[in-house]
Amino acid sequence: MHPAGITECVSSLRKLPTRASGSPYLDSLNPEQRRAVEHGASAGAVRALLVIAGAGSGKTNTLAHRVAHLMVNGADPRRILLMTFSRRAASEMTRRVERITRKVMGDKAGVMTDALAWAGTFHGIGARLLREYSEQIGLDLAFTIHDREDSADLINLIRHEKGFSKTKDRFPTKGTCLAIYSRCSTPRPDRAGAWRVVSLVRRLGGGAEGAVRGLCRGQAAPERTRLRRSAAVLAQTMSDPALASDIGGRFDHVLVDEYQDTNRLQSRSCWR
Repeated sequence: MHPAGITECVSSLRKLPTRASGSPYLDSLNPEQRRAVEHGASAGAVRALLVIAGAGSGKTNTLAHRVAHLMVNGADPRRILLMTFSRRAASEMTRRVERITRKVMGDKAGVMTDALAWAGTFHGIGARLLREYSEQIGLDLAFTIHDREDSADLINLIRHEKGFSKTKDRFPTKGTCLAIYSRCSTPRPDRAGAWRVVSLVRRLGGGAEGAVRGLCRGQAAPERTRLRRSAAVLAQTMSDPALASDIGGRFDHVLVDEYQDTNRLQSRSCWR
């Protein structure tokens, strides 16, 4: 739909009376969930809210109702940033939001949820922002991103080149080597997990520990350059006051599903 049509929908919703006291589309929520959904929805400046609840307690459903409630109360969906950890979760969240808002908006619900252009994964949204700001941060617009399978294939090539795949003693698979590298290079390293992997390698004997270290260094020469460059670019983007202000100025509301799974870099980016 044309942006003018979305703006018209938002404007018409803002002219309606506040619904916070009578919102039948929220009746399925328990009191705690409803408090989270209605938190500052009609206020000007909203303080951050962290929802802590156990598995199966309805956190994702609450978040979907939160997005719907914001939209029903006049929030522009184009200025809502909704981040998840999988594309499937993002699609399901959008479908839930449409089902909820349809109870209030009717046919306009589809128009509004279609305008949730910034609903997606951390990686997807991050890549999109990096491409949009590539010129300002000195990044090639045609950059590529390696997924886990790409990285495993690269490390396996190094295993073969160094002859580690044909050693007399069993050498860690590409998956194990990648796990070691990932655990040691993540912005929030899992130290306990890393030590378990290192202990496993040490038990293999036959110089396997040194070989794994060399393998990680060899595989990582180009890989670490890319990772450090990517991390530096993202850090530069969010630490530059002008860029951070420009990106932050795009959104009125930032919502994160499964926030406990964010690493330090992802978490810092949300707060910039």
